Amino acid sequence: YLLTSMVIHGPAEHLIDNVRNPLEIQLVHRSMKNPAQQLTISIPISCAKPPPKPVKVRERKFIRRPWIGAGSAASSASSLSSGAPGPAPAPAPAPPPLPPPTTTTTTTTPYSVPRKIEAAFNADLQQFLLARPPFAEGQTVSVQLKSFDLSRLVETVGGKDQGAFFGYSGSQTSAPCLDSTMWFVRRNPLMASNGQVKALADALYKITNDFGSYRDIMPTNRRIVEVYRLQNVPLLSIPVENRLPWGSNPRTDSEMKAQTLAKLAKDEAENAANYIKDFESRLRSHQTAYAEALAKATPPPEDPEVVRRREEEKHLVSRVRSMLTGDANNASATVQQAFRGNRDAMNKEVQMINRQMSGALAPAPAPAPAAVGVR
Repeated sequence: YLLTSMVIHGPAEHLIDNVRNPLEIQLVHRSMKNPAQQLTISIPISCAKPPPKPVKVRERKFIRRPWIGAGSAASSASSLSSGAPGPAPAPAPAPPPLPPPTTTTTTTTPYSVPRKIEAAFNADLQQFLLARPPFAEGQTVSVQLKSFDLSRLVETVGGKDQGAFFGYSGSQTSAPCLDSTMWFVRRNPLMASNGQVKALADALYKITNDFGSYRDIMPTNRRIVEVYRLQNVPLLSIPVENRLPWGSNPRTDSEMKAQTLAKLAKDEAENAANYIKDFESRLRSHQTAYAEALAKATPPPEDPEVVRRREEEKHLVSRVRSMLTGDANNASATVQQAFRGNRDAMNKEVQMINRQMSGALAPAPAPAPAAVGVR
């Protein structure tokens, strides 16, 4: 699991023995194999004199029991008890109506860094408070963390509850609230000074208009809440041995065997590749020969009935073609003869008209001269 974010809620999102701490730090991790799977380590923060909550922060408590049971998979913020696992507590009646909202002032007071001389001063949280925390939506503040160790937030030193965590399967407390989170809630809160808790709580209340940055608790229902104990496991260190340098020749009998097996595997792989290549070549040549044999093979004899029908169809088609050809020739001869007769008649009429016109246009003959007698 990789750490993806560190979130501070105010007030806390978990109730331990029906007590809501003023702050809660959540270390959100994501699985490297399945990014949708989360693991969140919750660290409640308390102080000697917690700051008062605004009236807009409503409280929903459940009936106190000396045991704790399982929880609803619909939420990860659950009411936890410090006793042994057992049946689930019954939810309390609906909370009373909220009091009328109070108007929040927009004036900001000068910020002063929490003093180190205060009781329960926490050096790790102090690194986030060297500059004034953001108190409005969209504000950002840059801080420089020096020698900051998250393990100091997780470890609990001394006491019977050393390293004790409540563990249960739940959901995210922010949208989209997927039911894929494994929660580990620190059993004992991390102590800080009054000034440190007040500085962070005031900033969260101002950003949220006095509503707080938390999600209402849900009944545990049928989900098991177990107690885990944190243990420090030393990391295994592999000693560095002075070995012979790597080379082409094996250095030990084991390397000799490995080299021999590697050579045998290489030879077998080459033989398999050559066999596949030869098989492919032979298969291609056989396919080509088979295709050529199919092309040269004589077709099987046809059914005599099929041959007879084909001949009858050919004869019928020939007769129809000859009949159509004869009808076309007769029609053509008839048309040509009629056209020829009409042409001859028209030629005769034209010749007759030409003769008539030539006779009408000819000049009258001159009269014969009179006979003259000589005496």
